[in-house]
Amino acid sequence: MSHQGYKSFFLKFPFRRNFLANQKIQDLKKTERDSRRKIILESALDLFAIKDFRSVTVREIAKHAGVSIGTIYNYYPNLTELFLDVFLNSAEEITHQFDNMSQKEPPTLEQLCEFYITFLNDNMTFYQMMSHFMLAGELSSKATQKLDEIMRELMNRMEKTLVSAGIQTNSRITAHALFSALNGIMISYARYPGKSDDDIRHHTLRVAKVISSIFETSAH
Repeated sequence: MSHQGYKSFFLKFPFRRNFLANQKIQDLKKTERDSRRKIILESALDLFAIKDFRSVTVREIAKHAGVSIGTIYNYYPNLTELFLDVFLNSAEEITHQFDNMSQKEPPTLEQLCEFYITFLNDNMTFYQMMSHFMLAGELSSKATQKLDEIMRELMNRMEKTLVSAGIQTNSRITAHALFSALNGIMISYARYPGKSDDDIRHHTLRVAKVISSIFETSAH
């Protein structure tokens, strides 16, 4: 259709022109809303890096993000929902990194354990939030569904690695056992008194290697 033809079409059918204009406005609003949400999440992460996430307030996040407190509540009904969104973004990051690591071939159990513990050491807020949500159990049904979905994806990847290592029987519950064992390392040593971050990283990786060997032995 020629340019003149398009012009004639829109003149004959103004509703179409209005529809496209409204659609463009809606797309711009969505982009703006998504950008503002990203700014809020990044601001929250910045604050979590310097203080315990449970002590961060809505006022602090709003100030850091350059938005009003009301804007925060337009996106999140409470801090728990905001914390969950931050956690889910980090959980998506760990699954993305795992997929990149698995592109050529499935990682060994030792590589998986090293990767997971390294990620927790590098992303302590993720580990703290995961522990918080697992222990507190104070999420709405919708939030719980989101948490279940992302944790299921993580568990799928652990199970796939176990199957590749030769653990065919009860692979799902074994994946849960491995997940629990690795998180237990961090519960025991992540904030051990008198130890530097390097000491903790070194020790937790050593323990993770022992755990991987125990699970590998069970496959034979």
